[in-house]
Amino acid sequence: MARLRAADAERRAASGYGPDFLEALARGLRVIGAFGRERSHMTLSDVARATDLPKPSVRRALYTLSCLGLVASDGRAFHLTPRVMSLASAYLGSNKISTIVQPACERVSDQIEQACFAAVLDGYDIVMIAHSFHGDPVVLAPTIGLRRPAFCTAAGRAILSGMSDEALDSWLDKLEPKALTAYTMTDKLELRQEVMRVREQGYCVTEQEMRRGYRAVAVPLKRYDGKTVATLCVAAWIEDASVGFVTEKYVTALRAETEALQGQLV
Repeated sequence: MARLRAADAERRAASGYGPDFLEALARGLRVIGAFGRERSHMTLSDVARATDLPKPSVRRALYTLSCLGLVASDGRAFHLTPRVMSLASAYLGSNKISTIVQPACERVSDQIEQACFAAVLDGYDIVMIAHSFHGDPVVLAPTIGLRRPAFCTAAGRAILSGMSDEALDSWLDKLEPKALTAYTMTDKLELRQEVMRVREQGYCVTEQEMRRGYRAVAVPLKRYDGKTVATLCVAAWIEDASVGFVTEKYVTALRAETEALQGQLV
């Protein structure tokens, strides 16, 4: 069996993972996660740099993924194959939320003629689990699995508003906010106050915090017992609607769907 690099051994010890932690599987998933819109095709060296893994480990991971049909190569560069979608399908097929909210996203999008998506919280990111695209494709790349920082997005703050005070404080304590635009709120006290405001009013509006010229409106999606499990969010260019119009039309459409869905989420 190959021995861990000193850095990997230290990382495992610091993480608290036990002896049953399977390093080879973790490395394989890191290799898959290294690919993306800006890195769709990579050489072995590219993957090694992107994952901070030794080339021999990357070579074995790519070989294994190729045998499984998850990765293909043109002889020099590697790329993911459509079979990778089976991993996402396993989650989407077993998660009732994503199945139920897809039609809701489509109804909202058709009604207000803007992109609408559903997202869940995963650590310090939101992850898109359903979407309906409408309008300018530059507004939102409608990709299942798309990740964005939770702290500066309307979708993220809508979900955070459903946390208990203790859980929210713990989440904020470990948060390391970084400004994405000149409008990004990074002060933790201000962030907490904003989440409290979202909790009180039942929706969140952000403007240009994640991307210039971009506005998002989100409403928490709660299950039957009132626990927030996800969010429905509308994305639009600022010039498409005034703040008042957003509040009147977007929030109304989102609330209608979240209220209708609550009884279906067990």
